[in-house]
Amino acid sequence: MSIEALVSAGPIATNAPHSRKAYPDGWQPRSDLDTATGGYIVTKPFETGQEPQHEDVIREFGEDPNQWIVTSVRRSKWQQREGGPWLEAIRINMLPTSGQRGDEHDHAALMSMIGKWKPAATKAIATDLGTFVAPAGDLQLGKPDGGGTRGTVDRFLRETEAICQRLRADLPRGTKAAQIVLPWLGDCIEGVASQGGKLVMRLDLTPTQQVRVYRRLMWAQIKAFLPLAERIVIPVLPGNHDQAHRIGDKMATFNDDSWAIEGASAVMDGINEHDELGDRVSFLFPGHDELTICLDVAGTNIAMTHGHMFGRDPLKWWNDQAGGRQPAGDADVLLAAHSHHLRVQDHGGGRLFMQIPALDGGSNWFRHARGDESRSRMISFWTSDGMVRGLDPVT
Repeated sequence: MSIEALVSAGPIATNAPHSRKAYPDGWQPRSDLDTATGGYIVTKPFETGQEPQHEDVIREFGEDPNQWIVTSVRRSKWQQREGGPWLEAIRINMLPTSGQRGDEHDHAALMSMIGKWKPAATKAIATDLGTFVAPAGDLQLGKPDGGGTRGTVDRFLRETEAICQRLRADLPRGTKAAQIVLPWLGDCIEGVASQGGKLVMRLDLTPTQQVRVYRRLMWAQIKAFLPLAERIVIPVLPGNHDQAHRIGDKMATFNDDSWAIEGASAVMDGINEHDELGDRVSFLFPGHDELTICLDVAGTNIAMTHGHMFGRDPLKWWNDQAGGRQPAGDADVLLAAHSHHLRVQDHGGGRLFMQIPALDGGSNWFRHARGDESRSRMISFWTSDGMVRGLDPVT
């Protein structure tokens, strides 16, 4: 009996030996679609190896494939009778490409955009020119201002490729850097905790979607720099926007209870599943309830933090850390984010303070209140023996 005949015949008579229904309960061919919220299609049974194209199934149920985006697929497999051929059906879950669930479509498109992006490849062998550092911070994924999350994703990928091009130009032909440090300096997501949750209705992604995009961007960055370095070190710092929980606009948990730490930990787990990647890519996190990482980078002691503890005077904070004999007080370089604009300032004892620009799309609130805006971009530099050189505000 053909598959079409099998479907039209309905359930097999109960007196047939070792018989089963034509399809399991819940897998009858049907569609349940709403043009605003989406829905699903369950296909007719087909023999294993003869799965129809999703577009053809959508057309068969009278819908235009261009008006729907497939978000996931479920499968069922069974035998209609003992010893008979294996049959399958799939349930195609879909969302409309426009309408009330446009935010979901944008999120799916962002995932696809990041996944398809590939950096230019290079062939190289290890060399030692010091350590190359390319920090990122204040992406605030989910923030709608200045092109929203889509604009931030595009900006991050373009800036990453620009920094890779700069690194290729700096390296002698046929070589790669011995080590690259890629600090993530906090506020990777907008979150819902800041400002007492007042901005929840403005977000263009939910918190879980924000973290998902953050993870994918970190993977894309690692893929970009792997051909250019023998070893990659990724320090990850918590910020104020990616705090996991607040009560009354006050932090109500440990400093390292952060979506920035959680998202990066998931990427680290994936890296460590591959021996070759695990040997070349490592992550650093602050200690429990800490906000700062200090790292010896080719003889340069760099202290890294987000910066929300500074107040208006980061250099006073740095001096206080030295006065209290905290590890950050001994650093040659203090590298921070939080204030969203580039600031490079010499400090006593040959020390250097660097505040990196944000990668978000700016702030309508700040522009309305102060009339000021800063360009969103990344920076990069080389360092060794306590010195920073080749600081490049990539544009």
